[in-house]
Amino acid sequence: MLKKTPVLLAVSALLSWNTAHADVLPGYQSYNGFTNDVGPDLATVIEWDVTKPACDQYQADLDQYLIDNADVLSGISDEEASLADLSDREIYIIDNFVDTYDRQTLLSCGKYQYFYGHFDTTGAPQVMVDWMLQYFDDFMGPGMSNFGMYEDPNAVATIPAPASNPEIGTRQLPVGIAHSSGDFGNAADPADAIKVYSFTCSSCHFKQMDDGNFAVGIASTDFDYARMTAAQGQLPLSTLLGIPGEAHDPDGLMASVAQAVADSNAKYGQDVAKNAFLNDVNAVILAGSVPEDLASIQSTPEEQLVNWATWPGVQDFLVRPMQDDGVHAMTRMMNNGAIPTDPNVLKQFGFNEQQGLGWNGGGYSLIQFIRGFITMTVSDPDTPESRDEYNYWVKEYRYLPLVRYLESIDEPSLPTDRSFDTAAAKRGEAIFDSNCTSCHNGPGGETSRPYAHAEVNVEAEHANIYNPVWDPDAFDGAGGWENGIALIAERFPAGVTGEVTRKVKAPRFISLWDDRTYLHNGSIDSLESLLGCAADRTSYATVIPTAENPNPTMEEHLAANPIFSNKGHEFGCSFSAEDRADLITFLQTFKTNRNEGNKYNGQFDSVCHVRNNGTSYQLNLTFRHGNNMALMTKHFSDGQCADFDTSLVNNPSVALNWDMQVNDTFINSRGYESHNVTYTHPDGTVDQDTIALEDGQLANAVEGDPEPRGLFVRHRTDYPGLNGLWLNDECRVDNARGMVVIQDGVRVDKSVSYSGADCSGDVLSVVNVDSWTFEDPEWTLVGTHDTYSISAPKYNMHLKMKSTDATGNWTQFANVTDNTLHLMFNNYFAASINGNGEHYTRISDILTAQ
Repeated sequence: MLKKTPVLLAVSALLSWNTAHADVLPGYQSYNGFTNDVGPDLATVIEWDVTKPACDQYQADLDQYLIDNADVLSGISDEEASLADLSDREIYIIDNFVDTYDRQTLLSCGKYQYFYGHFDTTGAPQVMVDWMLQYFDDFMGPGMSNFGMYEDPNAVATIPAPASNPEIGTRQLPVGIAHSSGDFGNAADPADAIKVYSFTCSSCHFKQMDDGNFAVGIASTDFDYARMTAAQGQLPLSTLLGIPGEAHDPDGLMASVAQAVADSNAKYGQDVAKNAFLNDVNAVILAGSVPEDLASIQSTPEEQLVNWATWPGVQDFLVRPMQDDGVHAMTRMMNNGAIPTDPNVLKQFGFNEQQGLGWNGGGYSLIQFIRGFITMTVSDPDTPESRDEYNYWVKEYRYLPLVRYLESIDEPSLPTDRSFDTAAAKRGEAIFDSNCTSCHNGPGGETSRPYAHAEVNVEAEHANIYNPVWDPDAFDGAGGWENGIALIAERFPAGVTGEVTRKVKAPRFISLWDDRTYLHNGSIDSLESLLGCAADRTSYATVIPTAENPNPTMEEHLAANPIFSNKGHEFGCSFSAEDRADLITFLQTFKTNRNEGNKYNGQFDSVCHVRNNGTSYQLNLTFRHGNNMALMTKHFSDGQCADFDTSLVNNPSVALNWDMQVNDTFINSRGYESHNVTYTHPDGTVDQDTIALEDGQLANAVEGDPEPRGLFVRHRTDYPGLNGLWLNDECRVDNARGMVVIQDGVRVDKSVSYSGADCSGDVLSVVNVDSWTFEDPEWTLVGTHDTYSISAPKYNMHLKMKSTDATGNWTQFANVTDNTLHLMFNNYFAASINGNGEHYTRISDILTAQ
């Protein structure tokens, strides 16, 4: 449906927007230089009065653009292979309208969509929500604040007083629940369709932090979503039927709701709420729906008990009253700031699933992530394309302002009402870099790939989110998991815009000084517990009785409901109390841009240079931890820079190495963000330089405005925590020690001979023995907590290796403990538990004979 908007409306909206425009205010933080995104006043942070006119302006200008360019657009195909793909016409509109549009207006519109964008999605019937806030205000709290939400102060969120009882007065909706053009029910007469409220981004990603500031992008970890849905399901039944509390009532769901009904009767009169439901709510719902509609959204008593036993900050969004995937799985609400979007950064940090969105890390991009959300919560799940409103909003250029605003969301600044031990944080950073980056290797502390649940020893039931089904035809016949909701699987086939990984991916470290929920299911309430031993953790689960077991123990409850487990991620269990405290201080002060040089981390290769003898080489610049740069030469045995030369002792060979300090930022003459950098050579001399990334090419120059230097970013193939040189502790009878070198997906075994007895004295020679290539390794769970000591490693990296001379294939298991590499062929249990693998100690350099 194309809205035929007169030009006059666009001019009028522009005047309105210019009049309402406000600058960033003192005491507020802006993520993008235009909007007030973090600050003490709720209305000021929401900015409805200025973002709404901006969005009206954007949509009006877009409508006019479509009209003015109808002839050109009609000649461009609007066909899509699936909803996962952009049509040529959509790409043209994004390139020529969206990305050339005034950025301030665009981002302001995106912020409005963040708080109020409904996109024709369905949700709770308006009459039901209004009734609960009107007659059970003490139970729900203003704006459902008793369930961790915030009362929206803006006029658009005002619920009028009920006509039948006007003395009750008006109410305000919560932030994150907005009027939608969507509806609910299969009414015989479309005029009777039930109006709904939709959840918006801000319901789950907006919070008042511990320092009192409201912050966009911070997970709503106080939002008691599951309990709220349980109460909404039970409250009408208790009101109508007078259901009392029950003897085996976990945490008092029935008793709490029964008390809410009694309080309403005492405050507004006996059965006033009941009669209002029958007259104002029930009549609307019965006229606009059929029994099957109600059955699709009404949760069962068992589901309500499970929801009531759940803690704040988590949700299963695919459970009644929303579309139900048939699987109950709790996932923690996530921060959505500092999402990596630069394709160069994604390459450098080894993101295999592109942006890797969501707890399963399978979302490829924000555009399609939002489009999938729109499709997942459609008003008409059978034939969504039959609705003009759906066809209007599902077009990417309609919600691109939200995408661009999400891309701009950063992280709140550290609070000023407390102090942090900077020396402890520095020590903690060193602990993190040497112990945690084998997994948390993303620019914001996230993992660059998802991990199997067994790899981090957390409950595997979370793998069943979306109720996935195996599709042998997915991924071009290789097979893969598809979303179990047919509507999603049909419109978003696996591998096109995302995939169901059935794994778990650690999120970015954002404002951990404020956070109180950890693990994918939010079952841990502090960094101290997360970095401790599972046996020392406190479980906040509430036992759920059943007809078969009315008084279960906690062990029986967790066995029947493993989604409440707080086990797993004991990687800090063996740390000393001092090291753990330092690491926690670092994590609390972690900045996703803790060093601007991190955005250059990774490797940059030159074009292939061919030698006269038929071999070839590439120059390589490698950046590590944002503060070190090494110039190397990579040698190849063929003439196309394809076959890594494993016959050379030093490959790649290191030519020069610098420490780097990234300084101030500027935009170069070609429009790219650039940085002035100070390089310190090993001899102490200092150089000044500039550095930038321009379309995948590294730009650096001695002065001023950097010029591209012919070095191109490549996909990261190193493995933090595993790469490097590893020298065996044991001296062999031939007065030599073994060395393992792992770099760039190639492993070379070497023998190092010494001049003195017991491998002392100078190095006489370094000889290559064997060389292997290996696939992308994955960590393998070794055992359970009862079968290994706390200090012993629990996981092995599974290396599937192929000999570079084609003599055979080997499988090896490796793990890293502190600075020691343990290797064992075929027997990972022995390598990890019994400790009788090959032990190597990591070294940073060695004097070698050529």
